[in-house]
Amino acid sequence: MDDRNSLFRSVVDDRLLRAARRCRESWHSLQELGGIHNSHAEQRAEHRAADPPVSVAAAPPQAPAQAEAEATAEATAEELRNPDEAYIETARCTTCNECTQMNDKMFAYNENKQAYIADVDAGTYAQLVEAAESCQVSIIHPGKPRDADEPGLEALLERARDFT
Repeated sequence: MDDRNSLFRSVVDDRLLRAARRCRESWHSLQELGGIHNSHAEQRAEHRAADPPVSVAAAPPQAPAQAEAEATAEATAEELRNPDEAYIETARCTTCNECTQMNDKMFAYNENKQAYIADVDAGTYAQLVEAAESCQVSIIHPGKPRDADEPGLEALLERARDFT
């Protein structure tokens, strides 16, 4: 800093940069939850403008048996999941963009704008763990590392233990 308190140069380490990015994304997530830049609200507005109004009685109610069958199918899929494989509980995704902005080749959105792992080999185990740590609803499970030679693996496994 000079005598007028003007900052000329600052040295920042990688941890501070990651923390700043998480804070920025948390702020964006809060804005979206508040209706600012909300993709769901924008999409709904587009559909309402394109479609004629529909009465509430016209929408068929979901049968209780169908809802129960869907819930059972999801529970069965969770039970059959290999705990060593990375996965996302896609149905619980809040579309916060944390993971997709971290690595848009590893993480992608489905047609409902909910995240899933598109290609686990498109990134590192460190990215999986960092995505799990930054996930607002804790739905990313990094599983076990695919590359036994990845640097810092012991520390990453310790950090990933919270998401198994």
